[in-house]
Amino acid sequence: MTKPIIGLNVDVDVTKPEQVRIARAYFEAVQKAGGIAVLIPPSKPAAMRAILDRLDGVLLIGGRDYNPELYGGATDETVALLHPDRVKFDLALAREAIKRNIPVLGICGGLQLINIALGGSLIIDIPSHFARRFAGGPSGYAQAASQAGVKNATTALSHRAAEGQRRAEHPVEVVRDSLLHSIYKSVKIPATVSSHHQAIDRTARRLRAVAHAADGIIEAVEHRSKRFVVGVQWHPERDFAGNRRLFKAFVEACKISQ
Repeated sequence: MTKPIIGLNVDVDVTKPEQVRIARAYFEAVQKAGGIAVLIPPSKPAAMRAILDRLDGVLLIGGRDYNPELYGGATDETVALLHPDRVKFDLALAREAIKRNIPVLGICGGLQLINIALGGSLIIDIPSHFARRFAGGPSGYAQAASQAGVKNATTALSHRAAEGQRRAEHPVEVVRDSLLHSIYKSVKIPATVSSHHQAIDRTARRLRAVAHAADGIIEAVEHRSKRFVVGVQWHPERDFAGNRRLFKAFVEACKISQ
């Protein structure tokens, strides 16, 4: 069996001349796990479909923010918008890949993209969200966290590095009856690299939340019926050794698609 070919979307940089770019850790993780990584620039629908005909899997990368208008939200000073060309293409790519039952792994913004593409919504800014929760006191927040599936949550976590901090890390609790649990072989991932200010608010109907941070933030989702559509809110590519199982499972799912 040949190595699976896995496509990765790219960011659009508006500096002159305009460029597309991607952090090398994304495609290196695919290569280390046994896949062949190819980069997919924003393309017209017919070209995108032709590209997918040749792919065995799709990895959706992170980046800045998808326009909140996509899910009924409003842009504010906390939002750093992605280039419209990337947004339009990413939505079409995610929807078509999922429709075709091609294995999809979404990382950070990639998880958020999957949720938006399937009809879900996002918390536009986590710190502002927590401030509203705590306006009712810790008991009000604990109740909200409990509704999200996390018990005894009374404090918010840091989901991205503060100024001068190398990176933010926190543990993640995994639902036992999930694909993610079968991959990591544990109900707790002790340390995940976190770098985001948005997160899932309303989970798309076809998705299931399968991991949470201790403060109630959804950290992973899976499609309820597709073979391998997984999104994680953390950055496993920045800690390949700690997340080797995830990339290996993704590449193995892509091999089956050949």
